[in-house]
Amino acid sequence: MTMQFFNTLTGKKEKFKTLHEGKVKMYCCGVTPYGNTHIGHSRTFFSYDLLYRTLIDNDIDVEWARNITDVDDKIINKANQEGIPCAQLVSRYVSEQDEMLQLFNLERPQHEPKVTENIPQIIDVITTLIAKDYAYVSKSGVYYRVRKFADYGKLSKNKINDLKSGARIEVDEAKEDALDFALWKFAKEGEIFWDSPWGQGRPGWHVECSAMIHSLFGDSIDIHMGGRDLIFPHHEAEIAQSEGATGKPLASTWLHAGMVTLYGEKMSKSTNHYVAIKDFLAKYPSEVLRLVFLSISYGQPLDFTFEMTTENLKKLAKIYRFVSLVDGYSSKQEEEQNQTADFIFKELESLIPKMREYLCDDLNSSAALAVFFDFMRTVNTKLNALEKSGKTLNQQDKFLLSTKWPEFKNWIKNSMGLLVQEPQEFFAHLRKYNLASEISATEIEQKIEERKTARANKDWAKSDAIRDELLSQGVQIQDAPSGTKWTVII
Repeated sequence: MTMQFFNTLTGKKEKFKTLHEGKVKMYCCGVTPYGNTHIGHSRTFFSYDLLYRTLIDNDIDVEWARNITDVDDKIINKANQEGIPCAQLVSRYVSEQDEMLQLFNLERPQHEPKVTENIPQIIDVITTLIAKDYAYVSKSGVYYRVRKFADYGKLSKNKINDLKSGARIEVDEAKEDALDFALWKFAKEGEIFWDSPWGQGRPGWHVECSAMIHSLFGDSIDIHMGGRDLIFPHHEAEIAQSEGATGKPLASTWLHAGMVTLYGEKMSKSTNHYVAIKDFLAKYPSEVLRLVFLSISYGQPLDFTFEMTTENLKKLAKIYRFVSLVDGYSSKQEEEQNQTADFIFKELESLIPKMREYLCDDLNSSAALAVFFDFMRTVNTKLNALEKSGKTLNQQDKFLLSTKWPEFKNWIKNSMGLLVQEPQEFFAHLRKYNLASEISATEIEQKIEERKTARANKDWAKSDAIRDELLSQGVQIQDAPSGTKWTVII
């Protein structure tokens, strides 16, 4: 299937073409581990995950890397504050990140390079840039000559003469130009350092990614992805370094995930305005966050709220109730009867192709989910009518439920990361988080028995009244061939 992405470099959505047929080399920017992993980080990681899954679903062989910036000013400052080595601080937060990847069922790349493991490669890139006069040595380090690279600004659409020194640009009297950025920083007293041809020091932030990409993949890759906040100056600097050194395009396609705010304000570790992953998981099942992110296009900004999380928890519960219901019909063995229902599950035949088509259109997960929710509504309506009619499923439905339904569940698990649990496991998870109302399980079962009697007597008014009463108390029931199921809702 044809894929298209919004390419930040060209500023438009375009057909995706690989450098080598059927293969993709991809690099994604990772975190600087000096604090708790938070929701903002995870949104970018989920975007990487969805991209990887979509490429694999389209039979593309993907080799990808996500780096770890394990030496940085913020790491050094935090380690000094705690009186511990940088490596110890990094190890703590990388372990937390690894736990997040596992809990959220996020795919891991084949390569997770660290800056400290790539110092020789970084020095090689800097040496090449000096030799080509793109870089120079000053009293504080080695810097890149921004104005020498004619295409500087092509990713961010900045014009070089309009750029001013300030918050996003390092100010240093040792630089030839305020726009120049550090490739190598000479070590200050007490700082971690490595030997280099220019003196003891450590890499600048931008050069590390260029060096890792070239070391792992060569001069050019298919996709470079990261958060929107990295477009300038980080990714702009990567292009300048890499293309200055090799004379070849760094990446064909540049993708950027939208920024995450928290109740309208920037989410940031430095201001302590964020939701840590460990705090989120103390209250919500992990799959809820995936649905939050899938419900909004990866490239759009997202204002995270707990009200949004609650709404998506309700949606997730609806999905699992639907799965439980259809699973019940799939496993039910009925004797042949004269009266059979109209074709109920017809849309199941085209469900995967329709959803896949949207995912191939710039990872439009929200539209793909809308297709599934439409299918759920249609089938629920038809199954309710089926139950009241006394008819049975026809042979076409039975065939689709035995073939296409398991295929779909497997597909949505692998391609979108949903339905990773059995329904009963999910609902048990909800009970674990004490998300039900004060009504007890015994009382719920008693109400269900009363409703069962009412339905047997065809007292539909009483049946509906009991259902609505339970719903008002935070309990939703679902009739299935194997009996009435109930679950808590928020």
